[in-house]
Amino acid sequence: MMKKIIALAMCAGMLFSSCSDFLDRYPKGRWHSENMPETDLDMSILAQAKLMEAYSGLRAWGFIWPALAMHNYTTPDSYKGSSPADGGADLMAFETMSFNPSNGVITDYYSNAFSVISKVNEALNMINQIDDSDPKKQELDCQAKFWRACMYYRLTQAFGDVPYINRYMLPTEKAPARSNVDEVRAKYIAELEAIIPMLPTRKEIVASGNYMVPTQNAARALIAKTYMYQKNWTMAKAYTQQIIESGDNDLSTPFNEIFDEEQEFGPESVLEIYCELRPSEKIYMSSQYGQIIGFRGVPNLGWGFNVPAESLRNAFEEGDPRYAATVIEPGDDLDGRPAQPSDVDYQNRKGYAKKAEFERYGRSEGDQAQWRNIRLIRYADILLMHAECCCELGDAENIKEALDKLEMVRNRARGGNASVLPKVTTTDKTELMEAIRHERRIELALEFEQYFDLVRWGIAKDRIDNFVVGRHELFPIPQSEIDKSEGVLTQNPGYNG
Repeated sequence: MMKKIIALAMCAGMLFSSCSDFLDRYPKGRWHSENMPETDLDMSILAQAKLMEAYSGLRAWGFIWPALAMHNYTTPDSYKGSSPADGGADLMAFETMSFNPSNGVITDYYSNAFSVISKVNEALNMINQIDDSDPKKQELDCQAKFWRACMYYRLTQAFGDVPYINRYMLPTEKAPARSNVDEVRAKYIAELEAIIPMLPTRKEIVASGNYMVPTQNAARALIAKTYMYQKNWTMAKAYTQQIIESGDNDLSTPFNEIFDEEQEFGPESVLEIYCELRPSEKIYMSSQYGQIIGFRGVPNLGWGFNVPAESLRNAFEEGDPRYAATVIEPGDDLDGRPAQPSDVDYQNRKGYAKKAEFERYGRSEGDQAQWRNIRLIRYADILLMHAECCCELGDAENIKEALDKLEMVRNRARGGNASVLPKVTTTDKTELMEAIRHERRIELALEFEQYFDLVRWGIAKDRIDNFVVGRHELFPIPQSEIDKSEGVLTQNPGYNG
């Protein structure tokens, strides 16, 4: 399977990079005998290569660098890190909520998401040309529609109304006007619902080694998260319940091992992006994600971005073992070496690559964890979503269910130490909701949830300095995109002045 992935990656590179001469000559996204003889390569291989090209955008700089800023540096729990000016004015603007429509980081996030969608649509154009008798057609169709839905989930989360494009567009065509956020969500939810039965389980992709294929529970998770933004607690709970009952995920991974390479696509994994770097095997499918958040100092394992702020460090309950698994303090043991941080004292333990990882496959410390997968949705997140839905529904049976799922997360976090993290027993809805929110803050610290959690809970104005109600619930549509559209795209509220 690994050889097949490498071959497809080479195919993607040849067909869509180095061979631009024939792509310019013939219609892009269409196979015919003039540009690729059928005896050499069939359409399913072309479609897979294009999907791999789209998938590469999920681990690319244009997605990771902006996502860390937009999802984390905007919160009081995380800040940029590194040296004070590192990253430039556009990046520093997120800590002060002073970003504007010309911010290059936001532009990269927006354009990269639509680039992935464009490549997916191009792949779907190819997939439609595959003979219906080919079993690969349905598999590729499902994968493509999942990744398009994933991008639209991210876009609607960040920008609200966005253009909805579900067909291959010629380079000369302009993007359409923005569609209503609920209409966009309804479209991608319908597609996700339709493909769930055809997607594999996590256990099946682990058995096959085809890690770039999305799972049934990943699709259910995107649907559930979307319904939570719409405050449709009944439907969100129904999908988290399906994930729980599937048996495809569990909390058996100790918290302090979740982000280790050995646990990639493990029981905790609901949605993660596959990255790999094995120089000894000539496998280069790396991402700078691990490098960006890796430890900065001695040992020199990264750039030291996305680090825990004092407010987050102080929020951990006394004795919570997750503190040491989230925060690196000066002098902490890092595989036998005392941590000697540069620029910032407290750094991100979730971004630390253990010595054993860079001593295999021909890697070195200088590679700075560019093999590290990007965990987007974890099972603990699902359990806490389920608890939140139950609490919002509020009747006695649901409150009991919420307490049960909250306790599952806290029990794993204790790591067998019964003297810490006392069991939450309150049946008061307000108190229980605060407990669930606290648990999400701590369990998912420095990941990709806190900013948008605060926004959807309606408490961002109370937690984030300089947060402006009616403005910062959404990020600005990039001015460059508005200009290119010749005014067809409009700006979000609060960013026109």
